[in-house]
Amino acid sequence: MKNKYLINFSKKFWFWFWGKLMDGFAPSDIHGNYKRPKGILIDKVYSFENYSEQIYLLVGNSCPWCHRTLLVYKLRNLSKQVKVIFLEADINSGQWIFNEKFKGCKSLNEFYKKGSQDNVFRSTLPLLFDLQNDQINILSNESSQIVNLLCSIKGDSFQRRLKINNCDQDLLNAIQTDINDGVYKCGFARNQRSYERASKSLFNALNKIEKKLDKSLDNWICGEELSYADIYLFPTVIRWELIYRNLFKCTEKEISDFKNIMKWRLKFFKLSKVSETCFDSEWKKDYYKALFPLNPNKIVPILPSLKQIIISIPK
Repeated sequence: MKNKYLINFSKKFWFWFWGKLMDGFAPSDIHGNYKRPKGILIDKVYSFENYSEQIYLLVGNSCPWCHRTLLVYKLRNLSKQVKVIFLEADINSGQWIFNEKFKGCKSLNEFYKKGSQDNVFRSTLPLLFDLQNDQINILSNESSQIVNLLCSIKGDSFQRRLKINNCDQDLLNAIQTDINDGVYKCGFARNQRSYERASKSLFNALNKIEKKLDKSLDNWICGEELSYADIYLFPTVIRWELIYRNLFKCTEKEISDFKNIMKWRLKFFKLSKVSETCFDSEWKKDYYKALFPLNPNKIVPILPSLKQIIISIPK
C-alpha cells in the first residue's frame, strides 16, 4: 500500500516538475497548446537597399529558424555584406554561447543585455544587428523579418545572386504556423488533445503542399522560381527523420509518403551551398541532449546520416 501512495505521489510530483521545465523551454496557453514567443521586430518598411553599416547575423547550427536565414545568406552570396557568427548551444546552462568573447560578451544573454534588450522572454537566435559608434544596435531576432531584410540587400552589380521571390502571405503563414511551428506544437503539447490537434493541422498542411507541388510540374512550390515558401519549408522537412518524427512524435504519417515533397527536398538540397547549411551531427546532439523535458536520459539514438537519408528516399 505504501508503494502505491509513493508511486502516485512521485507521478504527480514529476508531472508538476515537468510542467515547470516546459514553461522555460516552451510556453503554452491555458489549453496546453505551444505558443512560440514573439521576437523583436523593427519598422516593416526598413530595408538594406542602400545600407552602409557592417551587418552581423548571429546563428546556431541546430536552430531551424537560423537555418532559413543561413539559406538566404548562402543562396544570395551575401558574405561581403553580412558577417555570420556561429554560437554553440551550452546544454548545461541552457543558453547560447560565443566560441570567443564578442564585444565583451560570452553568452547570448549578456549580448542582449548589452544591446539594451533585457526585457525579452528568452535570448534567442537568429539575431541581426549592426554596430553604430561601437554600440550594439539590434535590428531583429524574428527570422521571417530577417529573411526579408537579407533579400533586400543589393551588392555589386557583377555579383551573381539567386533570386528568391516573395509569395502569397497566406501560404507563408500556413507553413510557418502549421508546419514550422507545427512540429513544435506536437513535441511540446501538454496533453493528448493539444497534441492531436497539432498533429492534424501539421499533416493537413503537408498534404496541401504535396498537392501544390503536384501542380508545379517539377518546379518549386510557387512555380518556376525559388520563393520564400521553399526557404521556410526546407529546414523543417530536412530535419524530419532525424529529429521531429521520433522526438517530437510527428508520426501520423511517414514523411516518405509525401512523394512530391521528397522529390522537392532532394532538388533543394542539391542547390549550390545548401548542404553547407545542414549540420546533422549537431542537430542530433543538441536536440536529444538539450531538450531535457522530452528526453530526460539524454540518450542520442543511433540514426543514419543525413546523406544516407537523402540518398535512400526513392527518386
